[in-house]
Amino acid sequence: MPAIAEGVVGGKMRNRAFVFVALLLGNCQSNTASLDNARSQYADALADYQACMNAASGEASNNCEPKRLIAEAAEQAYKDAMSSGH
Repeated sequence: MPAIAEGVVGGKMRNRAFVFVALLLGNCQSNTASLDNARSQYADALADYQACMNAASGEASNNCEPKRLIAEAAEQAYKDAMSSGH
């Protein structure tokens, strides 16, 4: 194989290796950052729900139902993040 062809093949291999490493590093998230994000979203959703309930003066309010569902989903996401280490 001529030297130019070897350089092209070697360059392609090097580029593929670089892309592979970049993808690997790009997919490595900080577990702490993901867990902090999930906890923050849960705290925010829970605060929104509690504010809605406080504004309703403790009466059962269907207006707060969507916020309750969001808080429950955020709580589950936080629990999942804790159990998976993310």
